[in-house]
Amino acid sequence: MTVTGITSDHDSSDDEVDFTPTVDIASLPAVVQGRLKALKNLQLKTVQAECQYYKEVHQLDVKFQQQYDEINQKRLTIINGSYEPSGVELEWKDKEEEKDEEVDLEKKVAAIKLDMDENTKGIPKFWMYVMKNANDESLMGLLEDHDEAVLEYLNNITVALNQPKNTGFTLSFHFAENPFFTNSVLTKSYTLREDPDPESPLEFDGPEIISCTGCTIDWKAGKDVTKTTVKVKKLKARKGARCCPDKVAKCCTDKDVTKEVEADSFFSFFSPPKINESGDEDDLDDEERATLAMDFDVGFAIKEKIIPRAVLYFTGEAFDDDDDEFEDLDTEEEGSDED
Repeated sequence: MTVTGITSDHDSSDDEVDFTPTVDIASLPAVVQGRLKALKNLQLKTVQAECQYYKEVHQLDVKFQQQYDEINQKRLTIINGSYEPSGVELEWKDKEEEKDEEVDLEKKVAAIKLDMDENTKGIPKFWMYVMKNANDESLMGLLEDHDEAVLEYLNNITVALNQPKNTGFTLSFHFAENPFFTNSVLTKSYTLREDPDPESPLEFDGPEIISCTGCTIDWKAGKDVTKTTVKVKKLKARKGARCCPDKVAKCCTDKDVTKEVEADSFFSFFSPPKINESGDEDDLDDEERATLAMDFDVGFAIKEKIIPRAVLYFTGEAFDDDDDEFEDLDTEEEGSDED
């Protein structure tokens, strides 16, 4: 599945030159141009076959999602402490730890020691740490420090696939009762286009996300982490008799004028820019396009990475260290070349 063609400002440049094919198609003989049209018709048949393929894959996805849901429900009981695993459930051999003391020291410095003991029930704040660890790699840095206190109450994240047609999916974030909002579940729904775009059918690359819808968060008074109060100006106290006709001291003091503004927060994820069902983003400005493109990537990552591999994000094993090894190898090779 792919996301829509919405791009951010970072994906383009004012100096970018439009692609020019190496062959001047217009200069080709009419008979050859006709053959190219015939090839495009064959390409369209390939697209139609791909489309049918993805529809059958969706039926498999729906079938196996039931198994995933059962497994994830068992995971939830361990996390919330309602089930204690035992016997063979506890048997797991992790790969050998690295022997490099310097690397181990770096890990110890960076790692957070959690306040747990043998009497701890389940795994407290499991999903908060999953989200925190996934922030840079999968959540595009949307998670802010002030979001963590809210995510401490996150009990589970689930996904529901639309069926029978592959028209989208819904992410549900399940929360315990908390001091921030009254919702027990926050939802984010994504709409997919499973068939080729009629205006450019040959560009089909699988079902694509074309729009999304969040939900209203019923924040408790003063607890909305997506808003912050900033000082606009300071009103100076009036002097003389006009200041305190009723001899009330506070009317003679300076007063700050404030206003509420948007604050960066993961919970803005539930209020995406609005786009119509057809995926037409013409009415969006550049900033909204960039936000929506990021939103699609994050939603897909939560569905495909974070939900199925939550424990690996919690432990940090979801992150591959091979890149560091390749960097070290490149450095050594460069050194050898210099010799």
